[in-house]
Amino acid sequence: MRRLFLKDKKGQTIIEFALVLPILLLVLFGITEFGRAIMVTNMLCTASREGARLFAVAPDPVSASARVDSVLAAANITPKAITIDTTSAYQSVKVTVTYDFHVLSGKILDFLGPRTWELKGTTVMRRET
Repeated sequence: MRRLFLKDKKGQTIIEFALVLPILLLVLFGITEFGRAIMVTNMLCTASREGARLFAVAPDPVSASARVDSVLAAANITPKAITIDTTSAYQSVKVTVTYDFHVLSGKILDFLGPRTWELKGTTVMRRET
């Protein structure tokens, strides 16, 4: 009787694995996608900071946009929009970089919403000239 009871438990591990595997994959893909989104947001903030710093020292919007593009090109990111606003108070410059982040595992993480997220990086810096 005891041997019969042990033989019946062999299929239990397969059933448990089949129940736990989707949850583990969901967590794995979620961590991967959110990690990518945080990395891209960090790069957008870095690029906007570089552009704001260059504009604060030498107020040329073309060179500031080129600097933002070169920083993002190093990370293989093509921005959706680069906005340089100089109308803010206290002679400051505001640089905003926008990017459409495409979720790679969109079919698996479909419950999170759209497969494209708009990410932004913004920096406000006081002009020195």
